[in-house]
Amino acid sequence: MTEGKSLGSEAPFAKPQADAGRGNGPTLAELSLLRDTLPAFAASTEQSFELNEYLRFYQLDFSKRYPEAEYHAGFNSSGVFQLMTQRWILSDARANLVLIHGYFDHAGIYDKLIAYGLSRGCNVLIFDLPGHGLSSGEPAEIDDFSDYGKAIAAVISGADLPPLPTFGLGQSTGCAALIELARHGPWPFSKTALLAPLVRPAGWTGVSLGHTLLHRFTDSLKRKFNKNSSDLGFLDFLRADPLQSHRVSLIWIGALKRWLKSLPVKNLGVGPALVIQGREDGTVAWRYNMKAIARLFPDSKIHYLDEAGHQLANESPAIRERYYAILDDYFFD
Repeated sequence: MTEGKSLGSEAPFAKPQADAGRGNGPTLAELSLLRDTLPAFAASTEQSFELNEYLRFYQLDFSKRYPEAEYHAGFNSSGVFQLMTQRWILSDARANLVLIHGYFDHAGIYDKLIAYGLSRGCNVLIFDLPGHGLSSGEPAEIDDFSDYGKAIAAVISGADLPPLPTFGLGQSTGCAALIELARHGPWPFSKTALLAPLVRPAGWTGVSLGHTLLHRFTDSLKRKFNKNSSDLGFLDFLRADPLQSHRVSLIWIGALKRWLKSLPVKNLGVGPALVIQGREDGTVAWRYNMKAIARLFPDSKIHYLDEAGHQLANESPAIRERYYAILDDYFFD
């Protein structure tokens, strides 16, 4: 793997009509400049024009809704990767919330979960996984899933979070990253919630066979944007998001195959988790995955949402409010 950057398509972004509140987005040139000029996370810096445009477009500017929240952004290092990291600190926070996004995702499309954390009085920490968003790495690619677990550990180590209870909240591949972190430790979370966790993807037998047949001839395939949320405005936005990869990496699928082969489906020793899973999820093999999660995190509580798809972080407002209430009872009861 090289240390290239994940910057999606090659044209300036044109706003989809279904998401008119965001306005015109930053061009790839502006995103590239932001990526190239953002300092190390530990450094103090003023917010650049490019960073302000990024925050505005992805609706991550919470300065009006939460004026007391202190925002900081920069890169943390994890092995060969430089990881775009963002943190919001409240003066009277009761906990820290660490968000780990899914495959193809990035911090910019997790504005709703960031707002959830801030609204509940939590400091929020989020970063772009290797090969995603503004972090380094070939787009949507990884050589070894252990790099995801190492990335979480490195970002938390460099984030200077206050000494408060720390909650982990992962979506899909972010949950696989949490599993890797749990395998190799240390475990930093007092409570953990998993949204539509990835163990096996849907149709895994066919996916694995396809990889075996094709990986010698190509390293990626064209991505199909599935209907993985009932929020149609979000789906329109996603297709035009300049930080989305439009290719599925066969190198990533190969890494997933090796990870699944090496993963002992037994107690990770980090306690139970709260699991939220949509029954309309066609992205992961959730019936298999729920059994695996129950063994990896014994005594976990699993909640099913009948109408929900895979992209729980960006489901419809009604579905999000339903599982926010479940998160509230778990994190703050």
